[in-house]
Amino acid sequence: MKVEEWVVREHVEGAPDVARVYEKIVKDVDLELAENEMLLETLYVSVDPYLQGICLDTPVGEHQGADSIMRVIGAGPNAMYEIGDIVEGFGGWRSHVINTGEEALWRTGTFPMVFPRYRKLDPHDYDEGLPIATALGVMGGPGMTAWGTLTKFMTINSGDTVLISGATGTIGTIIGQMAKHKGARVVGTTSSPEKESYLRGLGFDDVVVYRSGDEADAVREALLQAVPHGVDKYVDSMGGPITDVVFSMLNINSQVAVCWQYATTVGADYVGPRLLPYIMFPRTTIRGIFSIEWFTDENWEALHADLGAMVRRGEIAYDQTIHDGFDNIPAAYQSLFVNRAASRGKVLVKL
Repeated sequence: MKVEEWVVREHVEGAPDVARVYEKIVKDVDLELAENEMLLETLYVSVDPYLQGICLDTPVGEHQGADSIMRVIGAGPNAMYEIGDIVEGFGGWRSHVINTGEEALWRTGTFPMVFPRYRKLDPHDYDEGLPIATALGVMGGPGMTAWGTLTKFMTINSGDTVLISGATGTIGTIIGQMAKHKGARVVGTTSSPEKESYLRGLGFDDVVVYRSGDEADAVREALLQAVPHGVDKYVDSMGGPITDVVFSMLNINSQVAVCWQYATTVGADYVGPRLLPYIMFPRTTIRGIFSIEWFTDENWEALHADLGAMVRRGEIAYDQTIHDGFDNIPAAYQSLFVNRAASRGKVLVKL
């Protein structure tokens, strides 16, 4: 059987030059499955900015890891799932996957991590309002990150000022809308006037247009206009100068959720001010968000019952940008970095 894969050809720091970084290969795969193995056909693959960090830690010649939705088309007698089941897991940029579906320790990364076991998707959870592809977006890891941040860490009170950096992805837009429902004043940052209009259309009270690398003084001036009374809750996906400035604007008993750091992962910017005094005086609580810890059956059910219901009632809006075709995966990924205005919400590729 022929299996297509996008493999890492070269490690390149910064915004990915996919023509250099990736190479498509075709493998001949033996279809003799072990008793506990499954053969899965990939239906959708995810592209996300954080994959740059995964790529840099992936040995040259190995496939690019990524979240995906797959259909079981072959199964050993003791396999986890049956032929015809639809599952979600870290299948990667591959047309087909042979796997047991069990959780797996990833040893090549900067920080050891466990890829969760594949989870079976219940067709009854999905419909025209929440199609199966949302299992990679609002009903998947990004949605769990947003929902978990607000239900398991942050306490949003009416009148709070909530600032979200890099706010136009699924995580930022969901957190922003949920915080608005709780009575907060919500401010986002984004990279273009087009995305500013998009966030305002979702109900954000103010938006600061910011691109990684902008001077700290300009960022400070813009933020002082948007959050003149300081920041109560900060959801950070950017890092770099904007986070340096925000930490000097934190209010007493503020909370900071660190979801990602674009400035370091993509921009290789590790220089900044000493932030501990800005944490000590306002008694700030900071938590790293790594949503895999919340990937339990109970939490997936709660996500559908809570956030899913809000979407179906029209209280929360979400967007997906879907590209088509296995060969277009690297271009879809690069669009996250070079054509940001064209991508809204969750970006994925349908095979």
